[in-house]
Amino acid sequence: MIEIKKQYSNGDEYCGEINDVGQRHGYGVYHWSNGSIYLGEWRNNTCTGEGIYRAINGDIYRGRFVNGLIYDQGSRTSFDGHQYIGDYLFGRSEGHGTYRWPNGDNYVGSWMNNDRTGNGVYIWANGDRYEGEFLRGELHGNGTFHCSNGEKLEGQWIHGIYVKTLSSSME
Repeated sequence: MIEIKKQYSNGDEYCGEINDVGQRHGYGVYHWSNGSIYLGEWRNNTCTGEGIYRAINGDIYRGRFVNGLIYDQGSRTSFDGHQYIGDYLFGRSEGHGTYRWPNGDNYVGSWMNNDRTGNGVYIWANGDRYEGEFLRGELHGNGTFHCSNGEKLEGQWIHGIYVKTLSSSME
């Protein structure tokens, strides 16, 4: 491997290893002229391997990249404090993961195409908790809502609207 520092005509800059045909390959840092930065492994001119990407808006992605997209396990911390840690598939939250909101709300469960879809647990900052099914980010299907006051409600939701009581009790 050869180490270089290269300034591109568009203002981008790369400092790191290249292969024998001049492609970014190995470990390196790429600074885009818009302010974005990638620090990590490269394969044949693409971000592939372990790395950290800071987007122009301040969002930070850490994990494994394949062809420039976060893939497998990783995390995203947004500039405003939102955080996702979990599975990725071609840059999208897919599989199992945890999402934290700045206000203290948390979700742990299944993800599909960047949305809460499948089984999961949503815990509000006030202590309320829903365990059950989600569809595209909404309570959808069977679930149990545990209120912080001890009330427990099992029922069905359709697109976030509570439609049917299956049972109700105090915990």
